[in-house]
Amino acid sequence: MKKSKLTLLILSLFLFLTACTSTDNNSDQIKIGILNTPNDVAVARNLNYFEKEFPGKQLKFITFDSGVDANKALMSGGVDFATMGDTNGVVALTADIPVKLLWINEICGNNEQLIVKKSSNIKNIQDLKGKKIATPFASTSHYSLMIVLKKYHLEDKVTVLDMDTQNIVAAWKRGNIDAAYTWQPTLTQLQSDGKTLLDSSTLGNWGYSTGNVTLVRDQFLKDRPKDVEKFVKVLSKAHKLRKSNYHLAVKAAAKQTGISVSDADKQMKGTDWISIDQEYSTNYLGNKRNIGQFVKEMQVAGKFMYGQQTISYAPGFDEFNNFTYRFGGDQFWKH
Repeated sequence: MKKSKLTLLILSLFLFLTACTSTDNNSDQIKIGILNTPNDVAVARNLNYFEKEFPGKQLKFITFDSGVDANKALMSGGVDFATMGDTNGVVALTADIPVKLLWINEICGNNEQLIVKKSSNIKNIQDLKGKKIATPFASTSHYSLMIVLKKYHLEDKVTVLDMDTQNIVAAWKRGNIDAAYTWQPTLTQLQSDGKTLLDSSTLGNWGYSTGNVTLVRDQFLKDRPKDVEKFVKVLSKAHKLRKSNYHLAVKAAAKQTGISVSDADKQMKGTDWISIDQEYSTNYLGNKRNIGQFVKEMQVAGKFMYGQQTISYAPGFDEFNNFTYRFGGDQFWKH
């Protein structure tokens, strides 16, 4: 990873901004950037939660394969909300994209894993020395992998390759890589001849939690705060359903994403969906008085990413605090 990658990212963001036109004045339209995963957004879409909360509104859902593309769209006004890995949220902050961190969709657990080929004779993390490991750069998996390599003093002793999930599967089948740090559903395709060394729940126990988060554009938040409130309530409703009727939530997520119920169940069980009360607790986003632990760990990620030269600077406490929009924490939800 070189500084030129960061320069290209900033340039592409600028070009995208100049090429697109914002539609802030269209109060009948809401544009939502999504991941094609069985998450809270998928559940809410399948069960028409958005339509019920936004009657008469034109809802447009746009799928992004990467947080880089989602950030481009946020900057240009191509979307009003976008879900991405929290490491790409850090990128948004340091690239001065006018957005706020609004919601934690899910906390990564065993849905993201460091997996090795059984034929490689890699029995533990130290055995990765001299091996080729693939991961999508700038993702939560990439960050987790680099933390693992640093902890075990392997940063300069392995070859880390930047691959998207489809190319990881292809390279794995060809025997071009020995290991990968990636997420579901890619993992399922690797597990038949692979074994797991660790997953992202272990990183969480080390103090390096990762997850998928939703960002909202500042202008949309300023112009339409009530719609932002409704958006969060929609996602909160999906989280409540998972807790009260897990089977229905899994079926809805599976149908929306076009995967089997068993695959949706496997992926959803690998993540933690937190409640609305938890979102604005000191464990996660925090409140007006206290920044949350998850946001603090995003700051830790920022320092690490800066050291890896994937962002231009390491944001401080105040910047992350201002980056996080909390509705005043639990007081907001009492009215």
